[in-house]
Amino acid sequence: MVAENGLVRRLAGFLRERGYRKPSVLVDEGFARSPLWREVETGLRKEFSNARVTLNPGAAEPTYDSLRGALENFRGETADVIVGVGGGSCMDTAKAVAALITNPGDPLEYRGFDKLQRPGVPVVLIPTTAGTGSEASFNASFVDTVSKRKMGINGRHMFATHAILDGETTLSCPYKSALSSGVDALVHTLEGYVCKQRTPMSDMLARQAFVWLTGALPSLKNDPTNVDRRLELLLGAFLGGIIQMNSGSGVAAAISYPLSVYYRVPHGIGGGVFCVDMVRFNIDAGFYLYAELAPLIGVAAPGATPQENARAVLARLQELWALLHVPTRLATFGIGPDKYEHVLEIMKTQQPGFDQNPVPFTVQGELPAFLKAYF
Repeated sequence: MVAENGLVRRLAGFLRERGYRKPSVLVDEGFARSPLWREVETGLRKEFSNARVTLNPGAAEPTYDSLRGALENFRGETADVIVGVGGGSCMDTAKAVAALITNPGDPLEYRGFDKLQRPGVPVVLIPTTAGTGSEASFNASFVDTVSKRKMGINGRHMFATHAILDGETTLSCPYKSALSSGVDALVHTLEGYVCKQRTPMSDMLARQAFVWLTGALPSLKNDPTNVDRRLELLLGAFLGGIIQMNSGSGVAAAISYPLSVYYRVPHGIGGGVFCVDMVRFNIDAGFYLYAELAPLIGVAAPGATPQENARAVLARLQELWALLHVPTRLATFGIGPDKYEHVLEIMKTQQPGFDQNPVPFTVQGELPAFLKAYF
């Protein structure tokens, strides 16, 4: 990973210095309209006469159908590097395409972990939103439109070869998309910090990610052109991807997956809807590990108990959510009270994610009352 503002403007040189001669680029169609990308593409075509640029349609949730379509555009090529420039959907697609170029067959054959037999083509990932952490992880998520399940292609051959973090790339991102991405990164961080699979290493990364993300997220509202803050968001999201990959996630992320499949709720903001209330739920149940985050953001009080410091962290998160206008009701996404029973039904597949929460939380037990508050 290389983190440097302004580096993407020198992408052609970055690729040349690493020995690549025939890049093929997948770029989000929204970012492709930005002046920054036009400058970068001009440099690429000047340096590499055989460079190919393909637009990614930017669907909120990539499917195996959309992956097949992207793969058709790349299979049979002799590209020596795939460059993915965009949000999580674009980067996931770029990683999967690069892997499947050398692993024949239908993408559905590779759902799960370590189904890929051979390394793929090298991949350079450049996030234009700070959220999913795809550039750091071995995961690539796709929806199976037949089974209505979201299950990715994952494993050791799915890592990016290089990741470039450049705050400039996020400046053209619309506020709602930037918010969804940043909240997604904070959900990864908070849930990874408390879930049952957490480790001392993931805890260390989560503490730093929490500082970067909570410090920089307000800039989306208050100082949106601050590229240094944008880079901090990207760094926090990068760590969030590593945290989630190693520690797993929890209830908020688990709830958001079926909502994204059935109701097209953007996954990042979907997790954010429930994240802060899950912090409150855990604290009310006597779980106070959040207190360790209080001194990192300046809300720890001298002589305060762990419960008091945990609640101070909760209060800061509530302030942040209010500042950023993070949705707190499912009606925001057109999901009314008449859908309550259906939402409960589609959550039955999510118990493994709920089991990661440090406090018992089950589909039959705690979920119905918890969800009721969002209708």
